[in-house]
Parts: sequence; structure tokens; C-alpha cells
Amino acid sequence: MSVHQIDDFAGCVHALKQADLRQALYDEAEILMARAVVNLHGAEHRARREVEATVFRKDVFLHYEKVVLPQVLDETLAPFLAAGRGDLKEIGYRILLNLTVDFTGVERPERSAAETTRLLDLMREFSLAPTLGQSRLEDTGPLKARIGKAIGEFDNAFFRASLERRQGLLADVEAGRLLREALPRDVLMALVQAGGSLAMPRDEILKEVIYFLMAGAHTSIDALTHAVDDMLGWFAAHPGDRARLRRDPFFAQACVFESLRLNPSSPVAQRRALCPMDLGGAEAAPGDLVVVNLHAANRNASLFGDNPDAFNPDRPPPVGQLPYGLSMGFGAHACLGRNLAVGVVARPGADPAQHQYGTVPLIVDALFRAGVAPDPERPPRRDETVTRAVWTDYPVVFAEESGS
Repeated sequence: MSVHQIDDFAGCVHALKQADLRQALYDEAEILMARAVVNLHGAEHRARREVEATVFRKDVFLHYEKVVLPQVLDETLAPFLAAGRGDLKEIGYRILLNLTVDFTGVERPERSAAETTRLLDLMREFSLAPTLGQSRLEDTGPLKARIGKAIGEFDNAFFRASLERRQGLLADVEAGRLLREALPRDVLMALVQAGGSLAMPRDEILKEVIYFLMAGAHTSIDALTHAVDDMLGWFAAHPGDRARLRRDPFFAQACVFESLRLNPSSPVAQRRALCPMDLGGAEAAPGDLVVVNLHAANRNASLFGDNPDAFNPDRPPPVGQLPYGLSMGFGAHACLGRNLAVGVVARPGADPAQHQYGTVPLIVDALFRAGVAPDPERPPRRDETVTRAVWTDYPVVFAEESGS
């Protein structure tokens, strides 16, 4: 078996479009992600994605952004603002937990602080899975055991009741006791409604729900933390620009786009060749591994201009490409929830009141309006156990906003 490295932007796009290259980034995460939509291929992947795409709609996204998120932000940030400090990852988890569990279809019968903490702890365990392939640890067995234990706990505490309730609601619809329009609009309900057309056993549905919880919260938290870190550095060098968050409603989103370009959730995508194929100069044999270097592709100077390794929210957008490059994927495995997470690119003359900003830019904007700043007593720490650039913690303080 050979390994083929692709670094240039056009070559990466070409590889990500190939139907005969299957997902291989999460092979080590089989305990949780073997049958998740991100790991399926071909017709099976298309069928699952089409069902789940019924939830990933603009009207649903706008409801969460305009109605749900403002209340969640107020409730979640209040205790951290009162204390004057907090940890950015903890804050992000608590905000995104409230958004993601509802969107995914996870029931929280108690709505208590203890229940929320328990779910947060489980989500942190699940987040170990996607980075197993980039772990620096010689033995990932203990991590896999933790993930397996968390799956069982989540099933007993949250999933079972969530699934049974939706199965009951669907039975009510089929018996004429409930209008179909009254069904919840979430991923789990969509999977239950699909029923036999997907032929998903219960364990698969369980892990699919966990995958969406993890993808919706974990990757967004990394994007959030990177964006705040990049913006703090930018404002330190350009102090007058902090006031632009007040003047320009699109500025926070532009900052998130630029940070996401520099910090894709995974620095590479990996695919496995299913047949002999041309990779644009190199020939891949069946079973060969193709490593698509998103980190390098997103720093293509011909597309992204001068000094492409630097954070610059005023960078001119690349012609014909998204401003965040390939960080949200491309082709069949492009992120379903990218517009929910980071919104859409504003067109000239866009109405700020109707624009879809995405949850991460709106959270970032709220944090800076609250005066977020680095904690001078506790510097952030990187996670040295994985090759991805992520933090274990990122302490911050909240001070009176200046420069606005």
C-alpha cells in the first residue's frame, strides 16, 4: 500500500470529488464512527444524507439563529459574566450543548444542572473519537474503552427515552391522532421517520445521534476557540478594529471565516482508493491511502493572496471559492451543517437583519461585546496528545469593552 500526499488546492478539490475514494480519516474511530454518515460511501451515504438533509434547511437554521440562540447566550453567559471569568471551551460547550441536543433530538427530562453536567462530560468523552487517528499515544485502547463506556451511559440516560418518544409520536401520526406537521424537526425524528428505507439497526441510530452531537458541538467549539484566539491577536496589533464589531455587522463572521481557513477542524482529509485511479499525475492502486492536505491547500497564495499564513480578516475573498477554503470539506462529504455553524457569505448589499451569520460568529460577537480578554494569570494550554491544533483549556476574563 502506498500513501499519496496532495497539497495543492486544485489537487485537493479533485481528490475530494472522486467517487472512488472512500472516507478513511476515521478508521481508528470505528468504535463510534464506523457506520456514521461521514464514514459511509456511495449509494448508502447518499440515502442517509438525503434523509438527514431534510432537517438541515435554511428555515430551521434561521429559527435556531434568530430565536433559540439569543436566549441560550443570555442564560449561559450570565454566570460567567457575573464571575468575571471562565474557560472558553467550557463556555462554548455549554452554549453549543443547548443548541445541539435540541437539533439532534436528545431529550433532557430533568433540565437540571446535574443533568447538563453529565451530558457535557459524555460529550467530552465522545470527542476523543475523531482524533484517535491523530493521537500521539502509543496505545489508544484506554481511550476507546472510555468511549465505549460513555456510549452505554448515554444510551441509558438520554437516548432510550428520546428514541421511544419519537417512535410513539410517529405511531400517533400513523394512527391519525397527531398531524405530521407536529413532529419534532430534529435528526433523530428524521431517522425514525425513514424507518425501513434506511434499515438502520438501533445501535446505528444511537451512534449516528452521538456523531451529530459531537460534530455539532466539538468541531464548533474548536472553531470558536481558534477564532477568539486569532481575533485577540489581531486586536492587540490593530486596537481600533475592535470597534468594527459594533459598526460592521458582518465583521465577526469575516473573522471566523479567516480563522477557519487557517484552522480546519482536521488539518487533513484521508481517503482510500477503491480502484486504480489517476490523482493528477500520480497513479493510486486499490487500497492506497490518499492524504488531502487541507492545511496547505488553504494557504495557497494564488488564491488567498499575500502572506496566506497570517490571519487577516480584510483578506480579499478568493474568486470562485469560499473564504474559508476547504475547511468545511468538499464534494459528497462536505459538512451538512456548515451554514448552521458559520452561516453564508454575505452578498453585496445584504440586509443585516435577514442575513444568516451562523452560530459560531454570533457567539464570537457576543463574547467580544462582553469584553472577552485573555486571563493574565492563566495562559491557555494546547493539547499535546494529538497532532491537531486544539486547546485543552483557554481561560478568559470579561472586562468592560473598550474602543467602541
